[in-house]
Amino acid sequence: MRVASNGASSLDAPQCGQNRLPSGTVREQDVHVIGGGAYTFDQKRLRYRRHAVSALRNHRIALAMAFLVTSATVPATTPPKTGLTLTRLARVAELYRDTALSFSCEEQIEYKGKTTGRIQFAYLFIHDDKGKFRDYRTWRSGTTAAERGTEVDPANYHVPRFLQSAYLWAFIFRADRQPHHAFFNLGEDTVLGRPALKIGFQPKGSILKGWNDWAGIASIDRETTQILKVEAWSPEHWNRKVKLDADLAAAPKHDTLWESEPYDIESIVTEYTVVKNGMRFPGKVTIVRSVSTVLGGEREWPLRERETVRVTQEYSNYEFFSVRTSEQIRKFVAGDAELPSKSGP
Repeated sequence: MRVASNGASSLDAPQCGQNRLPSGTVREQDVHVIGGGAYTFDQKRLRYRRHAVSALRNHRIALAMAFLVTSATVPATTPPKTGLTLTRLARVAELYRDTALSFSCEEQIEYKGKTTGRIQFAYLFIHDDKGKFRDYRTWRSGTTAAERGTEVDPANYHVPRFLQSAYLWAFIFRADRQPHHAFFNLGEDTVLGRPALKIGFQPKGSILKGWNDWAGIASIDRETTQILKVEAWSPEHWNRKVKLDADLAAAPKHDTLWESEPYDIESIVTEYTVVKNGMRFPGKVTIVRSVSTVLGGEREWPLRERETVRVTQEYSNYEFFSVRTSEQIRKFVAGDAELPSKSGP
């Protein structure tokens, strides 16, 4: 999963570009993470301070939170229910890995920023020459026979940002990747009309690009353990979000002439709205980049914001080359059966 641009690397995880994540390894203590409360790293020892959250009235992005900071530092723990959910999510991730090469769909990317436009692709997953999963785009129509099936890079057609491999968010929960993440039970909610458990995730240990380089919140269907929605930030932008939230909490204490530094933050939301035999697939990705300044004093509108980029990626007309029944999927996720062979559609 990367916000992708030219020269995307072979990593079977969501990626985003044009402006890519920094290459190489990021130290754990360089990342500060919030999710329902606020969690901060301290010299390789995971610690957090919980904050009470109050919604800012009529605020359109619903990301600004006010925190009442406690003085105690408490070791982070994973509630038992989350542990059971993580076990099932590891099976869901295996199901996604096994299904990645079994479908195709259409993708429409619409972008607004310095330029505005819309572009459509045929979309599927392949194995690259290193055996990693990655998405593959080609023109949906209007090409010559010689060009039909040729890979297309959206970055070559004025798309400022786009998420690669949105389907692969589930890989965060793979059994081999769970030890490289910290997970937090952030309570329950209703998401896409379904009762959901919200699980915060953050890097644990050294952060490696394409392995554990996202922080955010996954909303999980309480009944099926399928992913409903993922909200994510890169380490750099997550750190800015933490500082923005801290400034919002402190803003009422400042006089009305005070302003924070401007925060340039990009968020990515992936909604799994397409359902096939009980398994969910991405229907929409929304990437928003905005510059926000916190204003001091008691205010109804504590932020001055300017949206600089908005990109939506919508997926439709899924075709499945082989499928499993809803019952087979349910039993596998629950741990009651092995992954069965797939049948034709």
